[in-house]
Amino acid sequence: MIAILCILIVFVLFQRNRIVPEPQATAPQEEEAAAITEEPDEEPEQEAAPLQVTINVTESPASEAIRQGDLERAEELLRQELQAHPYDAGTKKALAGVLNSRAINDARSGRLDDAITLLREAAGLSDEAAIVKNLAAMLTRSGDMESAAEALETVQNDPDARVHLKRIYRNIGRERYARGDVAGASEFLGKAFDLDPSDLELKGELARAEGERASEESMGTRDGSRFLVKFDGGENAIAGHLIGLLLEEAYIKVGSDLDLRPQGRVEALLYTRERFRDITRSPSWAGAIYDGRIKIPAGGITEKTSELEKVVFHEYTHAVVRDASKGRAPVWLNEGIAQYEEGRSSSEYARILSEIAGTGKVRLRALEGSFMGLRSEQAQIAYLLSLSATEYIIREFGLFSVRNILENLGKGMGMDEAVSTALGLSYADMERSWLASLR
Repeated sequence: MIAILCILIVFVLFQRNRIVPEPQATAPQEEEAAAITEEPDEEPEQEAAPLQVTINVTESPASEAIRQGDLERAEELLRQELQAHPYDAGTKKALAGVLNSRAINDARSGRLDDAITLLREAAGLSDEAAIVKNLAAMLTRSGDMESAAEALETVQNDPDARVHLKRIYRNIGRERYARGDVAGASEFLGKAFDLDPSDLELKGELARAEGERASEESMGTRDGSRFLVKFDGGENAIAGHLIGLLLEEAYIKVGSDLDLRPQGRVEALLYTRERFRDITRSPSWAGAIYDGRIKIPAGGITEKTSELEKVVFHEYTHAVVRDASKGRAPVWLNEGIAQYEEGRSSSEYARILSEIAGTGKVRLRALEGSFMGLRSEQAQIAYLLSLSATEYIIREFGLFSVRNILENLGKGMGMDEAVSTALGLSYADMERSWLASLR
């Protein structure tokens, strides 16, 4: 359609205020619009089934209880045997097996803390790798990834344990990176890479974290109670001061709109333009990024401008959204709120939005993941749709409803439940109503 084919030409004006100029490009083809609006067909990652262990018990009342499935009675009898013979390896191993089976049942019934307690004891009684892997899985489910890693480190010669340990190290490294702890990120990403040096993606993540750590060691700082601004190069000291002032203004404005304020201190890092690209590896269309910390190419900034204010307000809003949703907000909502808070509006693109909605291919679920891998023209469409959908929620339900969605996500709700609880209608119905309003 003509409107879709010319969307880049029009939408470049929408993005013209970014600090980094937008690259020249031709109009996107229809398949490029479809690539970001059709929901991807993905297989959800399956959680590994808990591992049972063989329970070998000589003929006794305990063995009879096990055959009858009375695990509590079997545990009681085996504890009595162990009390009488505290060094009997066979009794220890049998009790560990019973505790493992009881833990699996508890986990299936939602009693995760009880399951972890049983598995900790079982792991102390037996060197069975299956028990340790079950313990690590339960600890991961509970959110205690570092304890899960410590458990797996004791059985890392087991091939399956090494795979899981690498994944946990990588996730801890990413979590550390997201909260600005680049030294911790380097440590855990390095441990993950040591387990699998053939992983090139992991190698890149590690290099990025180590590069940032080295760069930050020479940065100047502007330290405050709510914000820590770091600047790369002496000439950025003025920019650091300006960014600090703008962050304080954003704190007041966004806090007033959403009644949300980050619990911890927000960090902003200012780089020369060359260092920004080297450090962030961001696409050419990105003028600044938020990846747990605000990162801005600030070389040459000597005064406050409306363009700089928009960038700072946009990136600060990402920090607010991440804090409120515990990092669970879909990208379309995250970017939509950030654009709204920087003062953008999709109203002048009503005809283009109507044409896109009319294709019948727009799906918000397709916009829940990162935009960073999109080409410039695809990203521009994604940002416009994100802003439009967010504006619809604000217009129809109020800014407080946006806050409620974020807080629901922060409580652990999925997007469907978070939306239905906050708006009183389903995610799918909200999407249909929004698209209908565009046509």
